[in-house]
Amino acid sequence: MGELKSAREIALEKAKKLGDLSPEERRGQKEKECLQIARAVADKYLAHPDKRLLTDELAKHDGLERELITRFLTRQFLDSIDVSGTRAQQAIEGILSLGENSTIKDTVDKIKNVLQEYRSAQSREKEDIEKAGREILHQMRIAGSAVGSINVRARQEWRKRLERLAAPYEETLKSLKKLLTGTTS
Repeated sequence: MGELKSAREIALEKAKKLGDLSPEERRGQKEKECLQIARAVADKYLAHPDKRLLTDELAKHDGLERELITRFLTRQFLDSIDVSGTRAQQAIEGILSLGENSTIKDTVDKIKNVLQEYRSAQSREKEDIEKAGREILHQMRIAGSAVGSINVRARQEWRKRLERLAAPYEETLKSLKKLLTGTTS
């Protein structure tokens, strides 16, 4: 007949059977830890851009950890870049401070150009929308000091014009980000 075991003994036996984590499980845990570190550092950097923050954090790690944190930081920065974003320049500077080679520099320059082209096109579109808005107000006999600035997002038609304008630039950015993600892996 079998001997009686305490709950503690049973738990210890089960834990012993489970054993250590497999290499894949350890790597998965390491990736999760590094992703959390990268998110925190990226958020802090984007709020208060200082390259020393990045270099100090990376100096705390080496080997695989450093590589993973660098890759995840790059992805966090890339996710912060979009045509309407206000933190694109900080994100770009963060990417460049993580490591620079000719491919990364060329791709980042292309991203900067796309953002600049979008801002110019958006500015022209907003001027056109404001002009159309003033024309509508003029037809309603509202003019002069009664008219302040036109809210270009006030009418759904105007919002859609701005969204249509942004779409091709977002697609171009998406492909450049994908290219940059491939060079930093």
